[in-house]
Amino acid sequence: MRLLKEREVAEQIGMSVHWLRRKRITGGGIPFLKLGEGKSAVRYEEEAVEAFKRSRVRTSTSQA
Repeated sequence: MRLLKEREVAEQIGMSVHWLRRKRITGGGIPFLKLGEGKSAVRYEEEAVEAFKRSRVRTSTSQA
């Protein structure tokens, strides 16, 4: 299992680190891991990022 940092994920999906952080609070983002205690490191499994990208594939602009 390869773990990715916020910046790597943000670059891959074309969104900002701020967007990722906001989605961790509000929900609807990519599943993540918190490693450690207190001010812990956040990491994303590469497979979860790929699944998120696949879930965004559309065949027309009218799709939700």
